[in-house]
Parts: sequence; structure tokens; C-alpha cells
Amino acid sequence: MPEKPPILVVEGEDELRELLLSALKVDGYIALGARDGEAALELMAREAVSVVVADLFVKGINGLELLKRARERWAEVEVVITARDAPIHSVVKVMKSGAFDFVPKPIDREYFLLVVGKAVAQVRLAHENQALRRMSDLRGQRSPELTASSPAMREVVKTIELVAPTDLTVLIEGESGVGKELVANSLHQKSPRRAAPFIAINCGVLQETLLESELFGHEKGAFTGAHADHQGLFEIADGGTLFLDEIGEMGTDLQVKLLRVLETSEFRRVGGHKQIHVDVRLVAATNKKLQDEVRGGRFREDLFYRLNVMHIEVPPLRDRKDEIPELVRGFLRAHARRGLPEKRMSDETLEALKSYRWPGNVRELKNLVERSVILARSEVITPRDLPPTLFEPDAAPPVEDDGDTALASVEQRHIMKVLRRQNGNKVRAAKVLGINVKTLYNKIKAYESKIAPK
Repeated sequence: MPEKPPILVVEGEDELRELLLSALKVDGYIALGARDGEAALELMAREAVSVVVADLFVKGINGLELLKRARERWAEVEVVITARDAPIHSVVKVMKSGAFDFVPKPIDREYFLLVVGKAVAQVRLAHENQALRRMSDLRGQRSPELTASSPAMREVVKTIELVAPTDLTVLIEGESGVGKELVANSLHQKSPRRAAPFIAINCGVLQETLLESELFGHEKGAFTGAHADHQGLFEIADGGTLFLDEIGEMGTDLQVKLLRVLETSEFRRVGGHKQIHVDVRLVAATNKKLQDEVRGGRFREDLFYRLNVMHIEVPPLRDRKDEIPELVRGFLRAHARRGLPEKRMSDETLEALKSYRWPGNVRELKNLVERSVILARSEVITPRDLPPTLFEPDAAPPVEDDGDTALASVEQRHIMKVLRRQNGNKVRAAKVLGINVKTLYNKIKAYESKIAPK
């Protein structure tokens, strides 16, 4: 949320209302005014307000009723009540009803600004706590460092160093499992936004309606099951970075809404009417060639150009096999910190890993290291602790590699083999391959179309 977010003053006395609004503006806040409770609720439905300052005895919907309605509809809003000569029992009642604080009239300007500042800090703390919870729920632990010992990855790191200090939108392309999220996280950590949230979501694992609600949030009652207001990831990532993985899987209707947010930095929650302004840096990633998706009519051209302001291509693991020993050591350290046994890999084992083609890329390597740590009977992981698939003939690169055709053939054989080993269970197969289920279904569909009778 902004350092000085919008504050709403609900006051029937015109002169006092203008005085309070002026004090807030001088202190750097966006200040909005309303003469009565009805006007306040209408304004809150249109504008994102963080703190409401309301007179207890304002005409129409009084301060206590406004407090109750505001807290019921917008749980993240804090309400400060003001009053002149209010009975003690009334003050106690508003505090028990959820008011942040009470400011007596006549209002002392310095005390008023102090209370508002504390209320803003409380709202910010709630936002940050929610962001931390959502980040924990959405993603597991991330590798802290980006391995870059190969020439190809050194170029990636060089680009990150140049782009990170800016607010430019970045499109990251690369096969599934190459570490695109790690690149996005590195962009965030090297940026001025590093102290704010880094929020990541995979666009390929949610239905479009659920994805829309997850990104933009929803209002209470917007649809069946929407029992409360729900902040979207754009709001939670305010001030930080939002990473949209597998952006190529996003439906065209949602692409239009995303484009609008990128152009205006504003959006509405599902079922909502008020415009919410955010300051978010967007980083997107895809395992597809997004320009090919544009040519095929599956992705909007205007959104592609808006995302592709800066482009980073992450090379597959087979093109940077010299990094495998360093990656393995990093995974072994990470597993040891999680409580798994401390182990190391023999030189012979590392050479065996370097001879494999790694269709699942770094994600497949990480899963294999974890499996080996658990199953190896000694402190040293040897080739016999590795899965048999690493030593099968089609695990190695073909002798005559004619480019994309040969690579696609190797990938297809590997995927079909994993499916057979999992007895056709696509969920388990996708987990073994290190890809999401939707990607696996798309690949199988593509294979079937190639062999379908003409």
C-alpha cells in the first residue's frame, strides 16, 4: 500500500471537515470528504480507502452504524470515531464495536494526525502479514541463489543486473523446470522493491474464473461461496513484484483485463465497483514461444508487446551441464537444512548426471537429488543410487540431432515412458516429469494429433 494512503473524513460541519482535510493533505495524505454516512458508503464503494475518520453523531447513518457497515464490508479498513461531549458508555460501545481509536472534540491537530498515522500503520501491518501468509501458502521454499557458472547463464545474470533497478516489465521464456521463477525472484531481490512482497502464481493451474479472483480479488457476495471480501495478488504485491508464471496459459478474456492493469495500474475486484490503484512491477514467464502464440491467435499481440519490454531467455539444463555439480551441491545443502541426512555425490555419479539429457531441466535434477538423499544407504551417493531411467538408451542425446524434431522425439519418448511407469496416472507422471498437469495434457494431445488418421 502507498506510504500515505487515502483517508476519508465523515463530518457534518463543513468548516471542520475542510480543516481536517487540509491537515491531512499538508501531511501528505490523499484526503476525501463526506458530509454524512450515506455519502461515505457510496464513496467507499468507488474508492479504496484505508482509514475512515467519522463523527459519532453525523446525520443519517451515524458513526457507530457506519463503523459496523464498514468493518463488515471492508475488513481491512480502520475507523477512528470523533465526537463532542460523548457519554462514556457511547465511547466504550464504539471501541467494543471495533473502532481503532476515539478522538474527542474540539480536535487537537497534532493528536489527530498521530492517531491517523497509527491507524495507517495498523492497516499496513495487516497487509504485510496477509502477504507473508499468502506467499507461504502459494510457494514453498525458494533456492536463495541463481547458479551462473556457464556462459549462457552469465548472460542471463548480466541482463538481470541491468534490468533489476528499473520498473520495466520483463518476459522470461524457457522450458519447464529451467528456473524461470528463480530469475524472477533474482530480479526482485536486486531491485529497489526488495523490501516489499514478491508474489508468484502459476496461471496454468487455475481455471480462468478462479485465476481472475486470485489476481484481482473479489467482494463479499460476488459469487457463491464468496463469504467475505478477498484481496487479490495485485493488492498484496503493492509496492513489490508480481510474477505470473505460465502466462501463455491465460485465457484471452483475462488477458484484456491484465492489459488494462498494466496500462492504468488500476483494477476492480470481481463483483466490485471501486477502482483500486496499485504500484506493482510485473514479471511474466512462459515455457512457450509467446510470439508463436500471438501468430496462432492464442495470445493478444498488444499484451505481448506490453509484457515483452525486456526479454530474458533461460537456457535448458542440457545446454549448461557444467553447472550440474554446483547445482547438486546447492540442493544437498538445502535438503540438509530441511533435516534430511547430509550426503555428497561421488565424481562418478556427477559424471553420470552430466551424461543425461534432463528433459525436466533443473526441477528434475532437484527432485532426483532429493530422491537419492533419501534412498542412498551411505553418506556418498553412487551411480547405483540413481534411477534406471538415467542409463536407458534414449536418456542420452541422439547421435544425429537434427534440431527441434529430434529433441521433440526424445521428449515424447521420455514422457510416454514415465506415463507407462505410472500406469497412465497423469498427476503422478506430471510430478515425476516436473511439469504441471495441464502442460502434460497439452503435450499428450499434441502427440495424439500427430498420429491421428488423416
